[in-house]
Amino acid sequence: MKIFRLIAVLMISIMTMSFSGCFGDEEIQIEIDDNAYNNSENETETTHISTVKVGTLKGPTGVGALRLMELEEKEETYEYNSYKFTATDSTDELVAKFTNDEVDIVAIPTNLASVLYNKTNGNVQIAAINTLGALNIVENGDTIKTIKDLSNKTIYATSKGAVPEYVLNHLLKENSVENVTIEYKEPSELSSLMAAGEISIGMLPEPQCSIAMSKNPNLKISLNITDEWKKTVNSDMTTGCIAVKKDYADKHPRVFGHFLQDYYNSIMYSVKNVSETAKLAEKFKIIPKADIAEKAIPNCNIVYIDGEEMKTSVTNFLTVLYNSNPDSIGGKIPADDFFYTPKEKYAVKK
Repeated sequence: MKIFRLIAVLMISIMTMSFSGCFGDEEIQIEIDDNAYNNSENETETTHISTVKVGTLKGPTGVGALRLMELEEKEETYEYNSYKFTATDSTDELVAKFTNDEVDIVAIPTNLASVLYNKTNGNVQIAAINTLGALNIVENGDTIKTIKDLSNKTIYATSKGAVPEYVLNHLLKENSVENVTIEYKEPSELSSLMAAGEISIGMLPEPQCSIAMSKNPNLKISLNITDEWKKTVNSDMTTGCIAVKKDYADKHPRVFGHFLQDYYNSIMYSVKNVSETAKLAEKFKIIPKADIAEKAIPNCNIVYIDGEEMKTSVTNFLTVLYNSNPDSIGGKIPADDFFYTPKEKYAVKK
């Protein structure tokens, strides 16, 4: 760009000298529009690399980015973007970094994206779903064949007052499962108790589910909650997503569009190369141990869903959460501008 500008300035100088001979001593002023040269969206894409700051929660939500993390660490720079990653266990920490523009894009729970959308008057959008839930009904025995078999049982679960509770209650109600007692424990505690054989039925998230099963061969997955949701609601349980601030996506459509393509490719690698992805999960501390990650990843329902399918499934999911507790999605169901639509030339090629 600097070379082209220098040529332009030289040509202008020559033209000015020529014109001065025609017009005598009259001063000719020619303005140069710096914005024409400094607008990165107008630059040739192959010569412009943008650094994108990406934040993710550890666990299933972060699995989709692992291939990107590996390539960036190896300095195998992408054609258009380079990446800087932040991975944390703390939702509050990640939200703070997102709010303060320390990260540009985040992988977070879908209901949290809705909360942020409502708090920012619509300045947060979701571009894709990256996980469909990682909850399972695990049994120390072999008595549960369908969800109706949970009637008259005691179930131990995690995350009271959060999405897992609302999901479980909705499934029990819609499937007319009666006389169920639900007790709540922290995920690590529940995993330990099930591994020790002290609890018969539990609803565990990954990777705690795989951790418990690795320690107790009598444990088995009786029900996949994601599958039960699909049967009951007739749409996907869209628990995790890629979120971005609307003003960032509007200002950098090329950068964000290329990120989404790179992220999609990373997700496809994760799904097709579970063993290698498991090693990366341990390396980047997304899941503590590779052997556990290898068992857990197939149960994490890692996906890439965008467009109308995303919109329909997310709206259904958030509606259920809203009916359970409006505060869980920020007080109201987001409007259509909650869903990011890329320019056609930046749409993800699948």
